[in-house]
Amino acid sequence: MVRNTKQSRSAIKRRRLLQGAGAAGITAIAGCLGGSDDEATFDVTMEVNADNDDRVQMVELIAESMEQSGYFNVDVETFEWGDYVQRVMDTEYGNEGVLPCIGLGGTFSPHSFCEALHHSDNHGQCCNLVGVNVSELDEALDAARFGADVAEDDELRRERYDEVWSLLADVRASSITHFDLEAGVVNTDVHGYRHWPFQQTLIGNFMYLPTEEQVTWIDRSDATPDETDLSDLQEGDTIRIGIAENPSSFDPPYSTDTTSTIAQDLIFETLVRNDSEGVLYPWLAESYELVETNDIERVDYADYMETVSVEEDIPDHDGQVYITHPEDNPAEDDEVRILTRDGAAAAIEDGVFGMQYRYTLREGVEFHDGTEMTAEDVVASGFRQESSDISAQTFNSTLYYDEVDEYTVDIYAQIPDAEAERNLPPSAVMPKEYAEMEASAIDPRQSVDQPIGTGPYELVEFDEQQYIEYSKFDSYWVEQMGVDSIDWFDGPSGFPDGPVIDTVEMSIVPENSSRSAALQSDEIDMTYGLTTDTLDEYDESDDYIVDSVEAGGYEYIQYPLNVEPWDDERLRKAVNHLVPRQNIVDNVLNGWARPAWTDIPSLAQGTGTADYDALESEIKPQNEYDPERAEELIEEVIEDHDL
Repeated sequence: MVRNTKQSRSAIKRRRLLQGAGAAGITAIAGCLGGSDDEATFDVTMEVNADNDDRVQMVELIAESMEQSGYFNVDVETFEWGDYVQRVMDTEYGNEGVLPCIGLGGTFSPHSFCEALHHSDNHGQCCNLVGVNVSELDEALDAARFGADVAEDDELRRERYDEVWSLLADVRASSITHFDLEAGVVNTDVHGYRHWPFQQTLIGNFMYLPTEEQVTWIDRSDATPDETDLSDLQEGDTIRIGIAENPSSFDPPYSTDTTSTIAQDLIFETLVRNDSEGVLYPWLAESYELVETNDIERVDYADYMETVSVEEDIPDHDGQVYITHPEDNPAEDDEVRILTRDGAAAAIEDGVFGMQYRYTLREGVEFHDGTEMTAEDVVASGFRQESSDISAQTFNSTLYYDEVDEYTVDIYAQIPDAEAERNLPPSAVMPKEYAEMEASAIDPRQSVDQPIGTGPYELVEFDEQQYIEYSKFDSYWVEQMGVDSIDWFDGPSGFPDGPVIDTVEMSIVPENSSRSAALQSDEIDMTYGLTTDTLDEYDESDDYIVDSVEAGGYEYIQYPLNVEPWDDERLRKAVNHLVPRQNIVDNVLNGWARPAWTDIPSLAQGTGTADYDALESEIKPQNEYDPERAEELIEEVIEDHDL
């Protein structure tokens, strides 16, 4: 894993991209393309959230590149983050014909870097914004993840993903611009801090993560972090963190934005936890095992399905539709066959399921309300994800949750799934009565005063748009049992039995410059997501520490491929050749990123490609800045469409 490393970059500090070096790099395009002397053929609107200055400037640079071609008039519209999220998640958004730009945090699974954006099941969830619905692509995505062949053969799985990356380049529904170099900045009172590659879980993981032997503490003496180690660990105090957005929800299954997950991560936990290389370890589960795999397909559930009217029953069906019969098409058929919870239970009773995982829970784990976590809570938490905002990511795999006994849970996959071990456990374990509440109800803004989980911190107070305060949970299960009680832990004897900081205060400060000012004036101890020229300044200072790692986060624009003229893949490929990826990294991000020559970052390459060098040689030419090829493609579109 890359740490504390930046790409080679220019010495330019805060440049305005449409002046100086940034503009000079694209002004040369104008003389290369034949359309530059004519009236622009295409009017385009690009949309982006206003709160992310780097992203806005990136979009401005892409827009300028498109305009300099002579073929495009481009308007850039900005929206406040909360409004933007609601806008782009609307299933009708793709019909507006605009090009959205947004960021996404992937996982260690290669699937998260292709499925979320491009599988038709994710339209309106995260993050198929424009309604990508390409059957060949859906089939390729499924073939790389589902089936006994790829679940049991990693090499075959890698080969299937190589086919996916090639197909994505051909379809060109999205343009991933770069992979972030995720960086956090702390003052020298923060000791033991290391950044995490995924922003959505960074705070919980740098606070306390036994898989990495990671713990953070506060030392407000003159000692600097490079002078201390675990033997100098201090307990107590408060860490003050500046976060970039207001969380939209404290209800995990009804959260699709990164900031909400950050806010929830100290409160809720799940059955397994991973290290920085993606290796999974039992967590709330003391152990787990794969019990059985059956080589079946989704059509094998036909006998357990019910037939419903598409017009009347599907939108308001009572319960999650786990599977729609693969031979039925809700867009064309009057009736379709669907599998719901009752049918899934009947199938399992007859031995019809893809995979069975058994989780043995730790006994004595307490929720924040003092009740003990049992299998009943885990099962209810899993079923809470039914029909939720993340159901497309869970119920494309999950078949059923079953309480075997008080401390044993079986979770079944629909068909063999290479990601089952990572994907099947519920996203957050909560008390049964909370798990059965209505959508988005687990939130201090709703009927529940305090979200309740098993995590190391409890929510104390939330002031909308202002701050969030947490206090250490006195009965946290790791502290009660001791970290040495965890079978796989082999860390140093001085490693603590839980986080050592008493209080976490998160100030909600959307403006990057304001968060930076708060850090410099000692109002906060840590923040993230600062503009990259600011990172340069902190990196050069002795008063702050910048820790960075190549992340699972990436930025992308999407093309409304169901709206003319974007339904022509040649136009999408042409714009992709006008995306100046290296220029973005050098002049927008000051080297704090890596150009996305392929759609897969380094942390997911292990199971995501058979040969990364060969993949990059194949795909990179299709993602390189190439105005001459863009012109050829655009002229073909104009001629064929008589524009």
